[in-house]
Amino acid sequence: MPADRELAPSVGLAERAAESRTPEGEDSVRRAGGLVDGELIDVLFPGSWVVRVELDERIVNAVFRLDAAEHERRARLGLGALRYPRLLRLLAGLPAGVLVDDPDLLAETSLLPDGVVSWSAAGVGRLVEPPLTLDAVVVPAVRDAQTRHVRVADRFAPYARRWVVTGGARVDPAVLVAASVAGVGLAVRGLEVDVIVGAQSPAGPTQPGRGWLLAEQVYSTWLAAGARGECGERGPDVAAGTSEAPAGLIRPAEPGLALS
Repeated sequence: MPADRELAPSVGLAERAAESRTPEGEDSVRRAGGLVDGELIDVLFPGSWVVRVELDERIVNAVFRLDAAEHERRARLGLGALRYPRLLRLLAGLPAGVLVDDPDLLAETSLLPDGVVSWSAAGVGRLVEPPLTLDAVVVPAVRDAQTRHVRVADRFAPYARRWVVTGGARVDPAVLVAASVAGVGLAVRGLEVDVIVGAQSPAGPTQPGRGWLLAEQVYSTWLAAGARGECGERGPDVAAGTSEAPAGLIRPAEPGLALS
């Protein structure tokens, strides 16, 4: 594959119609956000944040913890999300804080913006870190959950816990079996949050740089939400742990900030 093709950004959430990629195959992207609200996050993922994002060509809800230090460092340098698979595979192979003396590596990183790596006579060192930790991927099912929702969630098995949250009162036995076998959590969001099956920890072989790419895609969406002024009075330069929710996020235990 030509280098310029491989370095192309991997996502285009704002430019394409989201509805065609929802597991439901309907215009449920906006409505589905109501399933994953502050109360559900407080029950399943206390202390974490959630943003709706396109991952692996599917609209899901990403639950994550922001690395405030890395985010603030990038903000100072004007460095946004890094969404280039080849670059992230390269960075993932470099130990942080260790200089690598490799002329080919020096040439390959020579055009990167400041703050990604450092250069010296002793070699090249990685400065950048993943901007967040992806805790879980949640697939919303507005009506009854189906096995295809479980399959979508299971795509992320090596990198995060997976959940299917359904707004339907009925859980098909086939869905329950599929979720149990795959280690996908299953919860019903009615008047209360009813956990049917808990999610298992990430498992399975990983691809180099893939987990980092997912983190950068989530980070990119969060930054874009802040630039559009969605869901919050302050932009995405707000440090984690402040009293106000960063833009585009649901704050735990505050259902009024549900994704719209």
